[in-house]
Formats: sequence, structure tokens, C-alpha cells
Amino acid sequence: MVAACSTSPKAPVAGPGEYVVQPGDTLYRIASKAGRSPGEVARWNNLQDPDRLEAGQVLRVVPPGGASSEPPHARSAGAERPERSRPPRAAVPEPEPAAPPASRRSDWSWPAQGQVIAGFNGSSNKGIDIGGSLGEPVMSIGAGKVAVTETLRGYGSVLMVDHGGSYMSVYTNVRSMLVKQGQQVQRGQKIAEIGGADGGRAMLHFEIRHRGNAVDPRQYLPAR
Repeated sequence: MVAACSTSPKAPVAGPGEYVVQPGDTLYRIASKAGRSPGEVARWNNLQDPDRLEAGQVLRVVPPGGASSEPPHARSAGAERPERSRPPRAAVPEPEPAAPPASRRSDWSWPAQGQVIAGFNGSSNKGIDIGGSLGEPVMSIGAGKVAVTETLRGYGSVLMVDHGGSYMSVYTNVRSMLVKQGQQVQRGQKIAEIGGADGGRAMLHFEIRHRGNAVDPRQYLPAR
């Protein structure tokens, strides 16, 4: 007779390029934290119903062939990986994916009326800072679906819009968010108000991300 095992199942552990679903998570939130679009994450994990996620589920958040080499199927909390011995391998930094060629979007517009007070440099500033006054409108740069409306570490109050084609716009230092997660928005629609202040000056921090990579917004927005 085999004795009953009294140990509880091991908590799932995320490997490279993976994420363990937490209670209350949504696909939009997970994708946005990873800098990806919800459609990409759903496709990489063969999710038939993206609105039904289980706590403990392990999802791939990088493309197949990226940091994770597991098959693109979501694993449940009870699934265990077989132990495999691997020869030691020298750590080789993965090359950063090249940013797409800049192309101004005729269907996009600026998110705020103020002047750019800090530009994109790809490292310390992955977007642009637009000066303004507290309460001034923040507008969606184009049509899309609201992916995130919450507070994220390193961003504060943040709103993200998925524009399709692996493009997402990010609006931080905002207040009075006027839209909800999952809501469809149109170009020029007021979605929030400038609410952040840096050194006593209110501003909007704005980013555009393509396939998770920050790109210079001024190369995509209409010339001023």
C-alpha cells in the first residue's frame, strides 16, 4: 500500500519569459506589464477564452523562440515540469530587438496640447514629457481598446491603450481617468487629465511601444 502524501502541491514557478497568473489578473494587465499586446499573449498561449484565466496558470509573455522555449500552451497550476539535466551554458546576453522603422501615423494625434519638455532617449526616458497644467485633458492618440487603468510600479497612475498591430500607447502622471479597462476609445477622445507634477510642474509622461519596445513618439505623431 502506498501511503497518502501529505505534502501540498508546489506553487508554480515562472521560468524565463513566463508569468504566473495572480488572483484578480486580467489578460490586459498581464500583457501590459510585459509590454505586449493582449492578442499576442493570447496567441502565444493558445487561449481560447482570454477572459477565463486561473490563478496559478503559467503564461508565456515572450514570442516562441524567445527567452522561453516551452511549447506555446498555457500550463495550469497543477502541472509539473519534468526534471531535466542540462549541461552548463555560458550566459550570452540576448540582442535587443531592433525598433521598427519610424513611420508617422496619419490616424494618430498628440495626447496633450503642451510642449515637449523632455525628449525620448531610449534609456532614462523611454517616452516624452509634455508640459501642461493640472486638469488639462489627456486624449487617446488613436482608436483602440483600453488595456490598463491602474497604478503600476515605476509608473504611478497609468493608462494604456492597445491600438492593434502590436502598438500600445502609455499615459502616466494622470488623474481622473475617464475610461475603463476594455472600453473602446477613438482618436482625440478625452481619457484622463494631467495630474502629475515633477518639481512643481505638471506634465504628462507619454510612451509608444511596439512589440514591447519603447520607440520615439515624435517619430510617429504628426509633426509640430
